Amino acid sequence: MSENKQYENEYKVQVVKLAKKIGAVKAANELQIPVNTLYG
Repeated sequence: MSENKQYENEYKVQVVKLAKKIGAVKAANELQIPVNTLYG
């Protein structure tokens, strides 16, 4: 079973900015995180 990963607030802010700029799917692929993480 996988473990929930905790992200720092500053990292979250940067990820959201990137997702708004290039799209959630591209951002998730670039950062190698599950795309559902961006919607959670």
